[in-house]
Amino acid sequence: MSAPTTEPVETLIRHGWDVYEQDTECSHAEQLRIALWQLEEAVDYQRPGVELLARRVVQALTIATGDEVDEVLAPMPAVAVWLELNV
Repeated sequence: MSAPTTEPVETLIRHGWDVYEQDTECSHAEQLRIALWQLEEAVDYQRPGVELLARRVVQALTIATGDEVDEVLAPMPAVAVWLELNV
């Protein structure tokens, strides 16, 4: 995979925090918060593994919301393309 442009990764981070803030007490909120924090840190400090961390955020979103990957990524088509998760 190529290095991300800032737009898809920032979109994923913003969406993830929006979901987290809707219910910070849900049973999987902590895992989502940790995944988002790790992704933000990797982006901010230009660390390797951004794609893997982004995939973890998508996974955490599916667990936290109970939605399928395609439902999670529907409002973020650029993220789906970037992560090659076109469904």
